[in-house]
Amino acid sequence: MKQTISNSWKFLTSKFHRPLPLNNRELQKLMTLLSDSFKRNLDRQHPPGLADSEHSPDHHFNALLRNPLFDSKKIPYATSSTRQAGGSRDAVPIRSIMFAAKEPVEYFKLQVATGVASLESAKLALYSQAKKALASPSISAKDRMKSSEIGTVVVNWLWSAGQYDRLDFLRDRAFVAQLMPFLVVEGQYRPIWEWLQRSRTISTCQTPTHEAWVSLQKDIGTMVRHLVKSEVIHGQGLQSAMQMFLTNFKAVRLSVPESSFPTLSMNNLPAGAYLITKWASEGLSASLEASVIDKFDLSVESWASPRLSAPFRALIQLLHPQKPHSPAVAQLIAGLGSLTTNFSHTERVIVVRVGLKAVEVLLAQDLLKEAAQVMKTLQNRFPSDVGACDQSPKPRKAVEETALRSLDTILAT
Repeated sequence: MKQTISNSWKFLTSKFHRPLPLNNRELQKLMTLLSDSFKRNLDRQHPPGLADSEHSPDHHFNALLRNPLFDSKKIPYATSSTRQAGGSRDAVPIRSIMFAAKEPVEYFKLQVATGVASLESAKLALYSQAKKALASPSISAKDRMKSSEIGTVVVNWLWSAGQYDRLDFLRDRAFVAQLMPFLVVEGQYRPIWEWLQRSRTISTCQTPTHEAWVSLQKDIGTMVRHLVKSEVIHGQGLQSAMQMFLTNFKAVRLSVPESSFPTLSMNNLPAGAYLITKWASEGLSASLEASVIDKFDLSVESWASPRLSAPFRALIQLLHPQKPHSPAVAQLIAGLGSLTTNFSHTERVIVVRVGLKAVEVLLAQDLLKEAAQVMKTLQNRFPSDVGACDQSPKPRKAVEETALRSLDTILAT
């Protein structure tokens, strides 16, 4: 009777828990089946031929294995033995600070591994690594920044900390400004575009108040500006930055109604104004393709107000390598002359900066008469910013000094 009950119980339990393989042959067979199943699922999710793609399985595995949480090193805090040997409590933070300054990337990794990392510690690590890269005499700053891979480390931390999709870190504009150059140097554009796409989705569907919506639009505009600025300085240059700007502009244009000028303006004005003034600083040496210039020129009226778009477009035409200067100068002077005095501080600074950049461009091209005309118009329209108008024509050097001096005054405000 007992034997019958025991056999019945074994039969029932076998229905829920199948017995493990009893020999090596069965174990090998099971491992083969599991491996084949895993490979089939992997090939279905990540088709072969994507070795160089960001969607390849290698990209996913590397992101996991390089996460700082897997770091097994320890932060050099003082132990009980070092204190017994005479080490004071004051020496503990000093040692940590020295280590953070010497090896900011490693120190931040250790903070992540111990669960004490924060946006403040990330900013400190990014700042220290940038300073360290600039101080290196033997290796270029760009190469030193790239080899540190701290941008990737910070992105992995944002992901593991659950902040990657929430985008709360965008409110900290100093953090975005310090992170963006490293992401560009390291070629980590994917997180940037994902954040921009995510932020557009949030602004469309998930902003509870108008104030929250405006704040988010300004955060997006700040991030786009830092993206194009980093691309100009640390990436592929002005043309690549302008193409990125146009890519983002197109995405914003598709995500909002045609009449939503505030969104287009707040998302694109900071970056657009930077690109125009940076282009004016480089002049004809920028070597931009005419097709890119034309697309950028056509976009201006969608993200700049009429009183800003007129001087913007005039300066673009002035810089255009395939268009005559005379109409552009006349357009700029007419645009500046027709402006009213009802300007916000930001608009006034932008307009004066664009006008002074136009003066610099004309001086660089030996167009003294045209430079003097633009300068005179600026002085008439913005006497408190540029200075009283001098009716007598000035030599080139004097005009150039006035333009540069006035530009410094505007930038300092």
